[in-house]
Formats: sequence, structure tokens, C-alpha cells
Amino acid sequence: MTLALWTLASLAAAAAALVVAELAARAWIRARGAYYVWRPHERTHMELDRAALPTLEPVVRFEINAEGERGDALPSNRVGLYRVLVAGGSAAEGYMLDQPSTWPGQLQARLNQPDALARLNARRVHVGNIARSLVPCEAIATMLRRVLPRYAELDLVLLMVGASDVVDWIEQRCPSTPRSKSVSNDYIFDEHCEKPFGWSREHLALRRIASGWSRRLGRVERRKRTGAKLIELRERRRNALEWITSVPDPEPMLARFETYLEELIQAARGKGARVIVVRQPWFEKRFTPEEEALMWNFCVGRPYVEKTSSYYTHEIVCRLMQAVDARAVRVAERCGVEQLDLMPRLERSLATYYDFLHFTPQGARDVAREVAARVLERPSDRLRYGSKAVTSASG
Repeated sequence: MTLALWTLASLAAAAAALVVAELAARAWIRARGAYYVWRPHERTHMELDRAALPTLEPVVRFEINAEGERGDALPSNRVGLYRVLVAGGSAAEGYMLDQPSTWPGQLQARLNQPDALARLNARRVHVGNIARSLVPCEAIATMLRRVLPRYAELDLVLLMVGASDVVDWIEQRCPSTPRSKSVSNDYIFDEHCEKPFGWSREHLALRRIASGWSRRLGRVERRKRTGAKLIELRERRRNALEWITSVPDPEPMLARFETYLEELIQAARGKGARVIVVRQPWFEKRFTPEEEALMWNFCVGRPYVEKTSSYYTHEIVCRLMQAVDARAVRVAERCGVEQLDLMPRLERSLATYYDFLHFTPQGARDVAREVAARVLERPSDRLRYGSKAVTSASG
């Protein structure tokens, strides 16, 4: 065989091997059938823009464990582990807060105190957070349907939902038939088994697997001036060309919220978990000029991707939040699960919120305190110290 023929044969063999490896990788990913809200092992460290967010921490860690949760790695020995899952929207996600400063992070620290562990009959508490910004209840229902089969056991599910349903509806200018966002897995999951493959570099299954190993080995994405866009968004709201002072009957949005909140609760209860609806609080008061200057939410369209100019008054948004909150109470009572009203328990000031919906570290601390108190009001109904948790005789 000549050198040219040998080279061609080698290249053909290498190409064939690559094709076989790629097809095997695709089959393996499909067979796993896994859905992850966040990419496992992803680590992002962000330096916040100090001009936009001077009261928040300068550096924020957003770190994902092997389960696709924002949270610590699960212990290898899970005997005696009390496992908590948080789902909801941006107020639970806490994107602009350092990981230990989010309310799920501070809740985990509180529940791992010796007296709390004794009350829960646990050796350790783990809080995993799959909350994600701008996901209404319909999308969260899809999220739980896909991810809960991977959880062998859950003790507690905390749901903080409702604000995203309001935001989604008013961004669409309050339609009588709200547009569904649940149809796209890419909208809900950073990584999932239905993501299409192709032969371009970015769509190869082998590249996806290699990226996963890179994250597992400790790759960190670093971002600077996170949050700087808020300066522009606040300016847009101050200079709005249209102020919307009334909305149509919100019943279509409320009915959809009610339907999917009940589905969320039933999905969580299907895992045998205790469920608490942590009712979404908001910054409702007559704003001072300083407070008003920090507001940017509630417009027609998506402010991060469109040039928005039409904004809803806070009076209208407060009425919508009150209506959603009332539906959350109704669903929780109908389903027989606990609900926690945070509105009378949180100070309505810039010490608690840095905009209309999102918590400062102090606000998150106060939420964690109230949630922990509710969790510890009743003892655990499971015996945790054995090879497996079992239902106690006393119920």
C-alpha cells in the first residue's frame, strides 16, 4: 500500500470511529432520560456592578451540584439526610445573591444547627434549589414532572411561586388566553435528553459530554459587571412613554396559575414529601423617591431583550399580586398543605428588597428565619437513623 492510500485509509478509519463514538454518545444520553434545570457541576462567579447594586455583595457564586440544583454537593452517605427541594421563580433563585446568602442557602444553615437537627430527627439537612427566573407555574409543573423521578426520596418541598405568572401575563399585555411557555424544554432545562444533535461542533453529543467533564473538573466561568443593565432598565421605567393604569379581568391568568399550582403540589406529594407553599411576598408601600428610583419591573415586552416603553403602575401590580396570593391560599387549603404568609413578617424597606420582588441578603435571612420556624413547628414524621428512612409508628 502506498503512503497516500495508507493515509486515506487511516483518515477513513478515524472518521468512522468518530461517527461510531458520536452515535454511541447520543444513544447514551438518550437512554439516561435525564433532565436538569441547571447544568450539573456548572460554576459561575460574578462580580456585581457596584453602581447598579451597591447594597449587595460584591462577588456572587452560582454553583450547581451533580443533581442540577443550586446548592452544595450531596453527601456520599445519605443515612439520616433530611432532603429539601426549593422550586419557584426569581425570588427563590436569588440570582444576584451569593449562594450562602440566598434564602435557601441560609435555610440550610439554620436547619443544620444541632437543635434543629434533633427536632427533625436528622443527621444533616441538604437544601437543593431548582428555582428559576421567569418560569410561571405551568413551566414549573413540567420541571417537576421531569426531575422528580430522579429523586429516590424527598422530605420537604418548598414552593415560592406566583410573581412569574403575573410578570409573564403583563409582558404579553394581559391576553385573554395567556401564551404557553411550557412547550419548550430548552426554556426550562439547561440540559436534557431531548436536546437535538447535529454534526456541527456545537451540536455534537461528544462535545456535550466533554463539557460536562470539564465542569466536573472545576471549570469556573467568571463574569464582570453583572447587573449593570439595571441602570438602563430603571431609566427606561422613569422615562416611560405609556403608563398602564388598568388591566382586563385577570381570571384567565389566575385560573391557569391555580391549575398548575395544584399540579405542583400533587407532584411533590407523590414523592411522599411534606409541602409548604411559601407565599411570594413583594415590596408594597408608598415609595420614597429613593425607593422608586430602584424600580424597573413590569412592562410590556421583555426588558432585557426589547426596548420597552410601556409600564404598569405599581398599584395595578400590587392588585394582581394580591389576587395571585389569594389563589395560592385557596389551592393550599383545598390540597390540605401548609402555607406561609411572609408579607406581615418582612420589613417593607430597602433593607429587605433591592427592587419590587427580590431580596437583599438581609431580606433573604429574614425569609429563611420564617421558613425555618415553620419547618420546625412540627417534628419529623420519619425515622432518619437507619439504612433507610421509614414511616414512624406515631405518624
